[in-house]
Amino acid sequence: MSDMAAPSSETDRVKLRYGDEDLVSRRGQRLLDAILSAGIDHRHVCGGHGFCTSCRVEVVAGSEALSPVSSLERERLGLEAGRLRLACQTVIQGNASIRVPEVAAPRFSPFEDD
Repeated sequence: MSDMAAPSSETDRVKLRYGDEDLVSRRGQRLLDAILSAGIDHRHVCGGHGFCTSCRVEVVAGSEALSPVSSLERERLGLEAGRLRLACQTVIQGNASIRVPEVAAPRFSPFEDD
């Protein structure tokens, strides 16, 4: 289990599963902050402002334990909003499980041999 700053009280404490790692976070913390505080090197190219979508995660379980999808997330993620979330825009309200989504492989590459 990764080390994080202790939540201020037991009622603020929530469990977050990040891929294969179990983290302890606190209610009201941004998902990105919880991940980074655990020492996990999670991409966030725009510095957590919601512009680049590089911090997106896939919600495996506990979507109801995360803040509602914001209009910014809907704009950036389109139809994927809800299943995919921006870690920088999502606030943890309870136990949840997330993972980093796999990037779809290109259908072809102009550099491949015919």
